[in-house]
Formats: sequence, C-alpha cells, structure tokens
Amino acid sequence: MSSLRVAALQLRSENGRVQHNLEHARPFIQRAAEQGAQLLLLPEFYPTGYLQSADVWKAGETLDGPTVRFLKQQAAQWGVHLGTSFLEAEGDDFYNAFVLASPAGRIHKVRKRRAPSYEAYWFRGSGDDPCVIDCELGRFSVGICADNHFGDMAACIEGQRAQLHLMPHCYCVPHENPKTFPAELIEASRRQMETLPVRYASHFGVPVVLANQCGPWNSPLPPPMGSMVKTDRFLGRSAIVSATGARLRALGEEEEGVIVDTVELRPADYPGDARKIAQAKGRWGWTSLGEPTFATASLAFKIGAMEWLARRSYRRSAQRKQSAQRVQSGAATPP
Repeated sequence: MSSLRVAALQLRSENGRVQHNLEHARPFIQRAAEQGAQLLLLPEFYPTGYLQSADVWKAGETLDGPTVRFLKQQAAQWGVHLGTSFLEAEGDDFYNAFVLASPAGRIHKVRKRRAPSYEAYWFRGSGDDPCVIDCELGRFSVGICADNHFGDMAACIEGQRAQLHLMPHCYCVPHENPKTFPAELIEASRRQMETLPVRYASHFGVPVVLANQCGPWNSPLPPPMGSMVKTDRFLGRSAIVSATGARLRALGEEEEGVIVDTVELRPADYPGDARKIAQAKGRWGWTSLGEPTFATASLAFKIGAMEWLARRSYRRSAQRKQSAQRVQSGAATPP
C-alpha cells in the first residue's frame, strides 16, 4: 500500500465574496502544507458561499476565474494538490464544480451529480459525472455533499476502483421548527456528519476526507420553503477517516481549523467487489450507508416535490441564462 498525507480545512465562508474567502483560506493552506499535507480539501462552495437566491449567480465563475487561478497559485507555491467546489458557468447553465489543482498547474474537475432540494433553483446537476479523478497521487472519487447520500455514489467508488474518497460538504441546518424541521431531524443531521465518512470507509475499505463549512448560515430561501424555514448554521465536523473506519482526526461544529494525518490508500490493483455496490443502495434512492432517519418515503416525497418546483423555475429563468452569459463574457466579476 502507498500512504498519503491529507488535510481537511474547515472554514467559514461569506456569501458571494469570492476574493475575500480565498484570501481568508491562505493561512490555513499554509498551515496544512507546513504539516506535510500533500492533498488539501476545502469545503463545498467555499469561494462562492451558500447563498440560496438569484444573487448567487453574481458569484459564478469559469475555469479561468479567480478560484481556479488561486488554486493553481497556491498548489504551485506549496507543492500540494488543492481542491474545492465553486459555481461554474458554462453556456446558459451553472454547475457545482469541484476542481483539484496540482503543483504543475493541471486541473481535474468533477461536477455535482444532482442539485438537491432548493439548490436546484440555482444550478443543474451533471447527472452522470463519473466522479473520479486520476492524478499523480492516485485515483480519487469525489462525492460533493448530497451526492454522498444517494446510492449511485457506490458505483463511482467501487466501480471505478477509487483509492481514496473526498467529501467536500456545505452541510447546514435551519432553525429548529416543530412542524418543518424538528429537533430530531437536526440531531439526525449531526449524526450523519459524524457517521457518514466512517460508514463509507468501513464499507469500501477506502480512507475518507470530509471538509465541511462551519459557523452561521445566513441566507434567504426560495418559496415555499422560505416561508416555513429560517437558516441557522453549518455543522462542521470535518474528519479524516482511515480505510478501516477509524476516525484519525476530527473537528467540532463551530471552530475553523486544519486537520492533517497520513492515510493508507486502497491498492491501485484492487479488483473491486460488485456486492459492495448493491449493499450500499438503500430505500427511495438513498444510500444505506447514510442516516436511516432520512431514508423515509415522506422525506423523499417532500424533497422530490421541492426539486421538481426548483428545476422548473431554473429551466424557465431568463435571468439565469443572462447571468451565465455575463459571467462568461467577463461582465460579472466576483466581489
């Protein structure tokens, strides 16, 4: 087996302030690099911020934008592989794109397979992205937040013979509400953040790196959800988990920080086991490796209805198309 020094960076992000967020990450990247990390994972949507309104399109970028330039510069400066996801504009559309930059300036990209819940108002899912990156360090699968909570991620990991699994997250919860988001659902979300990487590592025999945002979550929400739910906070709990399912390093809910440890990659010649794909699939499309509280018909129906409304709104939005074109023309510069 080959070993790899990995790091998860748990940071706060401000909505739409791309340059500010990137600059904020510099000392954390330096800290991880100075501890010998070769692969550094930032949270999902870290440069963009988790803004759930049409204003998020103003923070859209291309692969020539500030986020990719920053990743390349920092990867070259510290001799590391560095990755995060941002709101990518292409054609008339927006995507949640994870980019990993190498020290030599090579860029590897994976797009989020689905736009869950209210996210479908602002970007579209890739649908069939293979979710695997081949780089100098090895073959890594990438599950961007909600993609980890559905059964098809199993085929990406086992079918593609991934050696390590990356989980960039932007996992948050709203304020407790007995009718719309009761305390038991918030507690289930906490458990999910802590147990999901352990379950993945134990099931597939691959090490897992999870990086989540932390701190307050402040954003409007689209109707009808916005009238029933108020935003609250991100759940943090970033972790590095060994291939045997041992939590090597972890952070709490609130604090920003860096965790670094050495993991053993799954062998590159691992033959694969189709049974692991079948065993990971749960009810209603959810993965059985996730929190059982979420794998219910009622919740699946509610989320499905919300996504249907969101996708319809996205398809019909002239503002979305205009915003994407402005980003690509250079007219929109993230603040």
